Amino acid sequence: MTVLSTIASAADNPWDMWNTTTNPQTAGAFMGVAIVTCLIFALAWFIIWILVAIWVYKDANKRGKNGVLWLIIVILLGLIGLIIYLVVRGEKTEPSRHCPNCGRGIPEDARSCPYCNKKFEE
Repeated sequence: MTVLSTIASAADNPWDMWNTTTNPQTAGAFMGVAIVTCLIFALAWFIIWILVAIWVYKDANKRGKNGVLWLIIVILLGLIGLIIYLVVRGEKTEPSRHCPNCGRGIPEDARSCPYCNKKFEE
């Protein structure tokens, strides 16, 4: 509707539609488009950042670190927190003992597998 009224008002002089002093609807239309565009970019950035924070949490847990602590650090410090995590995260630790039944890594002092509940001989 706004676009049609802008085009109709600019029919006399095509350059007059950019003059927001004589055509305030044009200024409102441009402001509306700018606000919607900013909101879309902000929402996309927020969703991407939440996905990055979830990845940091899962990666920290896999590496034997405190996932919740790193999640909070990355959320609070943003890109700086992510860079700090990537620098200090270290190598992935592989468990030295594996379950003979399911093959997953288990703690050294486990008497049974936490995944398949297979009992081990002492």
